[in-house]
Amino acid sequence: MELINKNFIVTDSDVKKFQKEGFLLLKGIYSQEFVETIKAKIDSDITAPSDKYQAGFSRIAFDLFEGDETISSLMTEKKFREIMNKLSGKELLYTQGLGFELKKNDSKGFPWHIGTQSFGYQRAEDFGCTIWTPLVSIDNTKQQGGMAYVPKSKISGEFLYDDVDPVVFEMTQKKIEANEEISLEEFVHLRDGPLNDEAMKKILDFYAVQDDFELGDALIFDKHVIHRSVFLKDGEIEARAAFVMRFVCSESKYDKKRALNLEIPRKHFNYKGPTRFHLDVCDEENDLIKNSKLFKDDIKTRTLSIN
Repeated sequence: MELINKNFIVTDSDVKKFQKEGFLLLKGIYSQEFVETIKAKIDSDITAPSDKYQAGFSRIAFDLFEGDETISSLMTEKKFREIMNKLSGKELLYTQGLGFELKKNDSKGFPWHIGTQSFGYQRAEDFGCTIWTPLVSIDNTKQQGGMAYVPKSKISGEFLYDDVDPVVFEMTQKKIEANEEISLEEFVHLRDGPLNDEAMKKILDFYAVQDDFELGDALIFDKHVIHRSVFLKDGEIEARAAFVMRFVCSESKYDKKRALNLEIPRKHFNYKGPTRFHLDVCDEENDLIKNSKLFKDDIKTRTLSIN
């Protein structure tokens, strides 16, 4: 199967844009056969959300396609590795596959956010990025249903990883220990409010970018890019599924405290998280993530070497 469009190239100006803005539309990167294969697998594997924090989607799944031959072939594809290395300037490690689905006229998806769950096991200063691939066409003059994202040259989400996210979990834990009342709604507002309260939301909406996507297009964005789901309006498309791949720098280290923080509200409010990856990937603070027991059988496939 041809995976990458043979005519796809990354220019020096693409690299500069990605480094400056934090995201880049990868126009026509994938073959139609690859997209159709992923679409069929996603449709059979994603299910209704079990986590209350993920309830904006009609269906969702983490840890998709582990050991899958198609994804393994993509990771070892020379051209794909060259694209990722050129854009990031780093040796990358593929960590997780995810699937998200919006149902038309119904699912709200995520409001403005950063990838706290998907990069919640990694030190804040370590590089991480995502490739988001919609499995239907996105037309912003019609049904929409894609994503909106803000150039980090305008507003970066770095302060959320460094400052806001850790203190929200610390505050939540202290309230629990002091037997102070805290509702799930209050916790969700503490998490989402810094980006979605009125003034900040107006700023983010003003600078937001929304691209159209054809089948085979994808978006790469680093973990500091603030982004949100775009509502799927009425029209011919019943649901919009997307396949997501997460990558971290191969020298990334484990942040155990950050990983354990994700469990504080789940234990207190007694709801199941969408994945245990952040708990199982490593054992000790500052462990190299690439040395994880989860990757021992396929580390060469997952590591997108520069050479």
